[in-house]
Amino acid sequence: MMDSVNLHLPGQLDDPLWRLQHLYWIENKSGRMQRFRPNAAQLRLHHGMWHRNSVLKARQLGISTYVAMLMLDRCLFIPNFHAGIIDKTLPDAEQKLEKVRFAWEHLDYLPPDAAPDEQALAYLGSLIKQSTGILRKGCLHPASDARGRLAFSNGSDIRLGTTLRGGTLQLLHVSELAHVSVHSPWRAREIRTGAINTIPADGTIILESTHEGGRYGVNYEMTAQAMENAARDELSPLDFRFFFFSWFDNPDYALKGRGGWSDTLAAYFERLERESHVRLSHAQKLWYARMERTMGAAMRQEYPSTPDEAFAMGNDGAIYGSQIALLREAGKVGADFACNEQEPLYTSWDLGLSDHTAIWLVQSWGGQVYWLDHYAANQFPLEHYAGKIREWETRYGRIAAHFLPHDAARRDPHGQSYVESLAAQGIRAVRVVPRTPDIWRGINVLRGLLSKSWFHPNTLRQRINLRGEKEPSGLSCLEMYRTAPGGVSGTCRETPLHDASSHSADAARTFAEAHSHGMVAPVVFRAKPRRALM
Repeated sequence: MMDSVNLHLPGQLDDPLWRLQHLYWIENKSGRMQRFRPNAAQLRLHHGMWHRNSVLKARQLGISTYVAMLMLDRCLFIPNFHAGIIDKTLPDAEQKLEKVRFAWEHLDYLPPDAAPDEQALAYLGSLIKQSTGILRKGCLHPASDARGRLAFSNGSDIRLGTTLRGGTLQLLHVSELAHVSVHSPWRAREIRTGAINTIPADGTIILESTHEGGRYGVNYEMTAQAMENAARDELSPLDFRFFFFSWFDNPDYALKGRGGWSDTLAAYFERLERESHVRLSHAQKLWYARMERTMGAAMRQEYPSTPDEAFAMGNDGAIYGSQIALLREAGKVGADFACNEQEPLYTSWDLGLSDHTAIWLVQSWGGQVYWLDHYAANQFPLEHYAGKIREWETRYGRIAAHFLPHDAARRDPHGQSYVESLAAQGIRAVRVVPRTPDIWRGINVLRGLLSKSWFHPNTLRQRINLRGEKEPSGLSCLEMYRTAPGGVSGTCRETPLHDASSHSADAARTFAEAHSHGMVAPVVFRAKPRRALM
């Protein structure tokens, strides 16, 4: 039969791409069975595959389906091949393993009214099942156990988990590392230091994720490294190759109709086509416009056009995410401006729990707010922060006032307040900002200031903590500052999360509340010459 349809076996079976295009069945988005045929994005990844691969993508491009078929293919045709799947949760990893199981079980599937080619492929699939399956209760199946493992009779297997530390794998698929980096940072570090190290230099790693968390976290760091590698002429087997798949890489993201879109979106499409050298059809633009109505600020994170859009914060619960995204679009983030020597300088503080302290250096003049610098740390004595203030004054000039939250006036068991302790360190121009009963009132004041703010590159720098780990920049903290799930943003039913980003966000809010109380005003003092910040 196979000779009659001219499949030219076994030569065809030696080609992995031919096998991927002809042997495996999947369920499509409509729940119907179809022969797996790699789409343009999947083919681009397949042809560009390196030992280590970092894939930044929009939603629903089929990358995880491609990796599942690739994983099955290698297990079937390479004896004693070991692969692993890591996902944000075990149920998510089990769904990916189920794709593999489904494709194996339907290797011999014969559609109704099948053409001779399909009959030959079904017969070939039955032979592959017989050679790789295990006879259990009279039927062929891959072996499985409660630990989340799919094993084949040729010694190959696929196992899943949320870290997979230990053992040796030849292929590792890590899905949605960005989600893990934001919601479980310790597990993201465990994946980077544990699971990735189980792959030998000649093995394959595929990290694929829709990004969240802004410019901070394990996923961002690894993606940024891969993007830097793109400029190199040659990669070593231990270097990650970068892939980016935008929403317009999916031909299904198009909508028929005669509808239109706003002038803002029209300008966005024009800029995108100019800068990305892409030609968008009317149907693509209409799809994007309609999807943005539903997705709102999260659109450019879930369906990015560029990597920079993916790194911008717009996810649900981001308190200042949309304001920062607009500033980025306007070129006000990372703008290289100078300190105004004629206007007063201020610092704005947060005295957080567990010894966390965050400080912003700010100027406000001409109806604009200029965020010049940022510093945050913990587990340091007060002298450390006083030294940072003296360092800033040496660099920028005398600071007119230091705004501290209301609890700075509270006395410790020794009868001394934080204000008095700072004065003992030579920091005397301290103003305690009155307490705002409703935190959302202060948040909304800061939102108003952000609309007319500029952020210097100094506020984008990450700091290395005592453990040698990178901490988020000041701007990243504002982007990541978010509410607990549930409720409506800005209502009393929703509370901002108190996490690593909240201290710097609270320090910025201190300045906004000082501004609302009329405390931000020119202060007369004999100015020392200031060196301009360039």
